[in-house]
Amino acid sequence: MNKQALAEFDGPPLVDPVTLMQDPHACLAALREKHAVIGLDVKQFMVLRANDVLGLLTDPRTKQVEGSDYVALKQIPDGFAARFLSDFFLFSNGDEHRAMRGLFARTFAHGPMRESRMKIREIADSIVSELPRGESFDFVERMAARIPAEMIATILGLPVRDAQYFAPRVYALAQAVAPRYPIDRHDEIERAATDLFAYVEDHLRFRLEDPCGDLLSLLAADWRASEVLSFDSLVNQVLGILVGGSDTTRAAFAMLVALLLEHPMEWAAVKEDQSLIPGAVAEAMRYEPSVASIARFTLAPLEIGGALLPAGVMLSVSTLSAMRDPALYENPDRFDIRRVDGPRLHPVFGLGPHRCIGEMLARLEMAEGLAALIAAAPDIRMEVAPRMSGFGGIRQITPMHVRIG
Repeated sequence: MNKQALAEFDGPPLVDPVTLMQDPHACLAALREKHAVIGLDVKQFMVLRANDVLGLLTDPRTKQVEGSDYVALKQIPDGFAARFLSDFFLFSNGDEHRAMRGLFARTFAHGPMRESRMKIREIADSIVSELPRGESFDFVERMAARIPAEMIATILGLPVRDAQYFAPRVYALAQAVAPRYPIDRHDEIERAATDLFAYVEDHLRFRLEDPCGDLLSLLAADWRASEVLSFDSLVNQVLGILVGGSDTTRAAFAMLVALLLEHPMEWAAVKEDQSLIPGAVAEAMRYEPSVASIARFTLAPLEIGGALLPAGVMLSVSTLSAMRDPALYENPDRFDIRRVDGPRLHPVFGLGPHRCIGEMLARLEMAEGLAALIAAAPDIRMEVAPRMSGFGGIRQITPMHVRIG
């Protein structure tokens, strides 16, 4: 691109992230009409339009933000949280990413996950049977949080009862993955990371001495045989799976149930015809996702919608915005469980080599959780709807009060 052409490009407008928090869908829609990309600060930009979002997820001029870059850009103080974010395979590329992701790839492949469907349903049925009847309770805490936490514990070989210990710490640590690092909550995040590292380390060391035939034992044995990464790095990989397997599905499942209860005709439809459940799961994840953006790092200057971005900056590639873009979905602000438009691969899970390793597990947990709820608590009704907050990274969900009977 020559100098004259460069001079014709306008820089993306800087937008105060605080203004996006109150009503992110409306704010992003208004911005998307005028701008393909916005600035969040001098070295961080958010891409809004669906065509650009989907293309950038595999564009070779960008790469997955690496942990050290992420920590530096977010100015995260040194400690267990910073070391976890620097080390987890999600924040790596190339051979390093393939090697570390490969530790878990077979376990989370579609075939083995489908074979876990009955176990997921057993866990969901048990949780539904324990829900209060005739009184108001927080559905997020009493059901939505338990299914993914207890299932990931089962997969790894951790005691299911330990979900009560690690889940709150997982939710605290997940706050670190946001467009702006919440420095005012750093002490809480660091305590959570410290506790979780020690918890996983203890279980892995125990299995090095006394294997139990579970996934953690296999990981420990494979590590001892090859030692292609440090023991601390192995701990951080398991910790990352624990975080990814517990938090995002918790919010996504609660929003699935909330959206169905807020749309009585759709709720009635899935109760009548459970073949509609997979479509309801997919639509809820599109309509109100628990993960709102994917971080990429520019390797070369990029022109996006008339704006030139330099190399060496972070892009928040907004799947939240893309999944409400009318260029990708017809009537995107309508919740429609029979929707058949949109791309073949659901954007919420990303694309390319970094596509979410736990996609099939998350889909099955939500589908079987909903089926268990329909079977044992079809009269559930909502008293206080939840709200999903945040416009990037992992979003947070407020309590959801419901009543059965």
